Amino acid sequence: MNHFYCKFSKYYISSSLAIVSMLACSFTAFAQTIPSNLEWKKLCDGIEYVHFTIQEPLLNVNVLRIDAANPSLTFHTTSPSKDWVSDENETDRRTLPDSAVEEDMVVAVNANFYRPFNAQTRVSRGPADNLGLVVSNGVLVSPTIDGYPSFIQNKDRSVEIREVIKEDSLDKIQTAVSGRNFVLKDGKSVSKEQEDSFAYLKNRHPRTVVGISKDKKFVYLVTIDGRQPEFSVGTSMLESGKILLQLGAYDAVNLDGGGSTTMVYRDESGKPVVLNQPVGLGPANTLRHNANALGVKFSEKK
Repeated sequence: MNHFYCKFSKYYISSSLAIVSMLACSFTAFAQTIPSNLEWKKLCDGIEYVHFTIQEPLLNVNVLRIDAANPSLTFHTTSPSKDWVSDENETDRRTLPDSAVEEDMVVAVNANFYRPFNAQTRVSRGPADNLGLVVSNGVLVSPTIDGYPSFIQNKDRSVEIREVIKEDSLDKIQTAVSGRNFVLKDGKSVSKEQEDSFAYLKNRHPRTVVGISKDKKFVYLVTIDGRQPEFSVGTSMLESGKILLQLGAYDAVNLDGGGSTTMVYRDESGKPVVLNQPVGLGPANTLRHNANALGVKFSEKK
C-alpha cells in the first residue's frame, strides 16, 4: 500500500460549503449559474475538491478537479477479473469504497453502465459485463460499443473524450471508461431535442459525470445527488451539462448514475470516505455494487 493519503478535515466539508440561494428562478435557468465563490480544497498535490448546494431546485454537487499534467498522478479503472471472459465476466462487482481500497486509488467515482442488473447484483459481488470500452493499465477489459463516448488517458498521459469505434487501435490507451452519451461536446450542452428523445436523459436523476477542460489540463469528476426531495432532486442531462460547463469543462460524458452515483476519497489512514449521499439500495447513504470505477492513483516510480 502506497503511503500517499492526504489530510482532509471532515470539519472543512461541513463548515466551508459554498452555498448559493437563488431568487425565484425558472426551471431552465437554475443550472446556468453555480456559486461564483467556490472554495476549492486541496486534497493532494494535483487534486482539489469542492462541494456546493443550489437551493432552487435543491441540488448537492460534489466535484473533484484533477490536474491531468501532474506527473505523480495517473487515472485508473478497475482491473479485469482473474477469470476474465469478454461480455460476461469482465470485472468483479464491488462497492466504490472497496474498489478504491483494492485498486489503491486516492479518489474515485463509479463508471460504466453494466449488466446483469437486478436486486441480487446490486448487493453482492460477482461477474459483471461492462457496457462500453474499458481499458485498465493498457489491457482491454471491455470492448467498445459504437456511439458510447469514452474518457481516455493515453500512455503519453494526454486525456481526451471521444467515441472509439471498433476499428480503432487501442495501442496508445492506458485507461478508458465509457458512458452512454455526451453531456458536453465541444463546449455545447446536449440539445433539448436529444434530451427529449430518451426519458432517462430528460428526467431528474442522480448523475456521475467526467469532464475535461478545453486545454485538457483539468479533469472533473462530478456527482450530483438525486431522488432525495429534502436533500437533492437530481438533474436532467441538459441541466448536468450547464453545471459542467460552468465548472470549466468543455467535453463531458454521462457515466452510470441513479443509485450507482458515488464519490469516494481515502483519508490519511487509507480509510475510504464517501463524499456524496448515494441511494444505491433506495434509502439515502446506501451503497450499490458496481462493475467498475474511475479514479486516480499515484504513478509508479520508474
